[in-house]
Amino acid sequence: MRVMLQPTMFIGLGAVAFWLYMRCPRLRPRSLVRAAAHVAISFCSFSLLPFAIHVLLPLVPSAYVVLALLIPALTYLLLSWVWLIARILHELFGGPGGGHPVATDH
Repeated sequence: MRVMLQPTMFIGLGAVAFWLYMRCPRLRPRSLVRAAAHVAISFCSFSLLPFAIHVLLPLVPSAYVVLALLIPALTYLLLSWVWLIARILHELFGGPGGGHPVATDH
């Protein structure tokens, strides 16, 4: 049972992140720099998660504290990567095609 918990959690939260990407287009970063900044912020918040758990767990002795902090942080981490990958793909393939074709008859 423990073997399936971690992959199932990653798949589930990845699906939630993709659902948020599709459902809330107004939240998407408008530039590549902002998308990269979201990834950096998500990594920082995720790296501070053990410290927050260490501080809060003695105050509220429950495993729900871990889940209440872990699920949003991991979802934001995955969502920020979806935003970054989508922005990179948009920059590479989704831009303007160069305008109207010009006739070469002279």
